[in-house]
Amino acid sequence: MAIYRKRINGRKVWWVRVNYRGLNASRVCDSKEVAKDAETELRGRLRRQVEHTDQQGLAPATLKALFEGYVADLEARGKGPDTVGRAAQTATAFEAVLPALLESSVGQLKERDIFAFREARTRKGAKPSTINRDLRTIRAMLKRARPDFHFPAGSFFPEDETRVRWLRPEEEILVLETMPSPFRELAKLAALTLMRQGELRLLRREMVHLEQGIVLLPRAKGSARPVVLSQEARKIVQAQLEAHDKAWVFPGPEGAPYSRIHVSRVFRKAARGAGLKDFHFHDLRHHGATMALNAGFTAPIVMQLGGWENREDDASLRRGHGHHAPGGRGGGQWKRQMEMGR
Repeated sequence: MAIYRKRINGRKVWWVRVNYRGLNASRVCDSKEVAKDAETELRGRLRRQVEHTDQQGLAPATLKALFEGYVADLEARGKGPDTVGRAAQTATAFEAVLPALLESSVGQLKERDIFAFREARTRKGAKPSTINRDLRTIRAMLKRARPDFHFPAGSFFPEDETRVRWLRPEEEILVLETMPSPFRELAKLAALTLMRQGELRLLRREMVHLEQGIVLLPRAKGSARPVVLSQEARKIVQAQLEAHDKAWVFPGPEGAPYSRIHVSRVFRKAARGAGLKDFHFHDLRHHGATMALNAGFTAPIVMQLGGWENREDDASLRRGHGHHAPGGRGGGQWKRQMEMGR
């Protein structure tokens, strides 16, 4: 909504422009007071028009159709299977706790429905981090279909910034070395390159350029980016490529990539075996970022290596420095390996 002072045919007037749910209306008025009244009237008219359309069942679509369309849109835009899968999981979770709401129109969704979803998921035993992930998916989905909808920020659970997201040298050995191959190599490469689990699982031969010491990720989150391979990372990738003739760098027994659930399950078992109950595969990126920062790399360089667009994307970068990683591969050795990979 906006009220402008304009000159039309040499005469100064007040121009009112209102947008509501994709519909527009405007009016020229002689005074600002009249313009304010017109603004209220136009907005009410557009709202009634939208409500009438909802009642006729023409638009907007139901929440169920919106979920399906959002998942299809992610696939059409070339998003990775992890991103698409998470959106589909959110849709399944929504259907499990609020099935009746799925059949209502998008225009009928209220803020209280968002809190109802959160509470229902909580009662089902979902973790706060999982619920927050679902809420972010719903927020992104609604941003396109309902730009006027105010998504309640208070619906998100506070993030636990105190959770340990890096490994001490002895923990690194207990977690990584106890994993079976190729999950062991997969995890080590995640820490060395800051690559995401999905990027590693779906890594193909043609993306690897050992001569240049880089991996080119054509569909990385945000945009395509090169990943620098240190000497140790290059050895891991080369050994994998020489061990088989499959199209994927880390193929499963059937030749296809391992699923995200499979990799997470193996890693979780190893982490818990080392006494770490809340350390996940994704935390290896934070672990690698911490080692890089402790080794003397600046935050902008680490952001480039990890494909982070801003410091808000990573807990280590938000603090502006890494945690002290005593001894082991956390300091000079990591830096030397990275420099040798350049």
